[in-house]
Amino acid sequence: MKKINIIPLLLTLLMGTLTGCEKLLDEIPPAKYQISTLNKPLLDAFVIGAYEPLSRSRGRLWESTLTRDVEGCAEYCQLPAGGGTNYMNYNFEPQRGDNTARWTTFYEAIGKANLILKTIDEDQSLATDVKAPFKAEALFIRATCYWWLTRMFGAVPLRLTPIANSNDTALPLSDSKVIIDQLIKDLAFCETALPLKVAEASTGRATQGAAKMMLAEIYLWNKDYANARTKAKEVIDNKAKYGYDLVKSLETLYSPSTPTNSEEIFAIKFSQQKALGSFLPTYAFEGRALQAGLAARGISALMVRDCPLIKGWDKKDLRRTWNLIDTISISGVKIRANMIPSSIYMFGKYRDGAAPEETASGNDFYLYRFAEAYLIFAECENQISGPTPAAYDAVNQVRRRGYGVDLTKTSTVADFPAGLSKAAFDDLVFQERGYEFMYECKRWWDMVRTGRADALAKAAGKTPTGGSITRFTYFIPDVELVNNPLIK
Repeated sequence: MKKINIIPLLLTLLMGTLTGCEKLLDEIPPAKYQISTLNKPLLDAFVIGAYEPLSRSRGRLWESTLTRDVEGCAEYCQLPAGGGTNYMNYNFEPQRGDNTARWTTFYEAIGKANLILKTIDEDQSLATDVKAPFKAEALFIRATCYWWLTRMFGAVPLRLTPIANSNDTALPLSDSKVIIDQLIKDLAFCETALPLKVAEASTGRATQGAAKMMLAEIYLWNKDYANARTKAKEVIDNKAKYGYDLVKSLETLYSPSTPTNSEEIFAIKFSQQKALGSFLPTYAFEGRALQAGLAARGISALMVRDCPLIKGWDKKDLRRTWNLIDTISISGVKIRANMIPSSIYMFGKYRDGAAPEETASGNDFYLYRFAEAYLIFAECENQISGPTPAAYDAVNQVRRRGYGVDLTKTSTVADFPAGLSKAAFDDLVFQERGYEFMYECKRWWDMVRTGRADALAKAAGKTPTGGSITRFTYFIPDVELVNNPLIK
């Protein structure tokens, strides 16, 4: 059983206002933050606490409010009628209320990170080299939150200092470009000040490789292919230093009980303990999930619909069998799974038959895996120089793992065909990302950044409201509109 112990902290009292813009009772005189003596153990505890909102089981950030909704926008995803249908139709207005949880959770983590950064900057007792790794972790946590926020909402309030009192809540929206420029600046510090690796007991904390991967993803989003390629290559070239490598077994890669593995660059950590686990298996499987040994409960929250990506998926690819399930076994008898209307498979990626309850699945949620370094490099290398041998080699590493063949040898089964044009190679890399990151909340962002969203949705039989996808960001929740007078 995987157990990840999170240090319980009274950070809510310390951190003051933690959401994007949450009104507090007026206090006269205004409250002041003060830590009389800062030391390394205390600083370490504060930083651990800043991660907590992101992995809060009952917050369901990665299941209800992100996986269901962001993954629900992928062309291959089917949601049940009345349960997120508007995301399937790309009509985000009726779901405005759903944004409150994700908004306040991300801004809670941002608030904690900002207070840590303020405390570090004002401290004169600890040496700079002692404080630097903790400052970098706080910046990484804040960058993670803003990277998700700006992709989901576009312009958002860019809070870089703590909110001291209720009179300090007004802040105008910052353009996505301004936010991304800040993230690049912060992550440049992180990629040098963070540790190369962390001990297994500290798995889930940021490293240099994680900072480089987020930079690579941000540059890719901006179509800055040269910088994205550089950062991805730095991760690949330093894999021995960072301890990275592809994990050959998919069962090991997505194990609910293994604390970490060589492919993990950064993941949201969950545990097989009540209220400390993930809901990902619960959302993926049908109601007999417990009897089938797949999850403690199944609610059919989202499934897989028929579409060109699924139809074209080679049955020799082991990822297909792992990701797509249409039968279950109960008492040794294989039976057809119950599907929601218009779906043909369940998402099989995350399974935990040993979870003691639905709040206790141990499957971690990857934000960055080593496989993505190869795929970003391959895409960017092709964009810059065409399908070079280096681009082929990078993508073929991932495909060979997917087919279960030797990673060091050419494969007629797994490798991309030779002689591809630049456009054809790009199409296949895009397809490969769809197979590799299914149910990992990357497909919708890939559809948006490459301009393929509308065409893929229609090819999958989805019916965007109004005939075409015209909006690619969600609506800022009412809680922020009410409490932040500078948002129009």
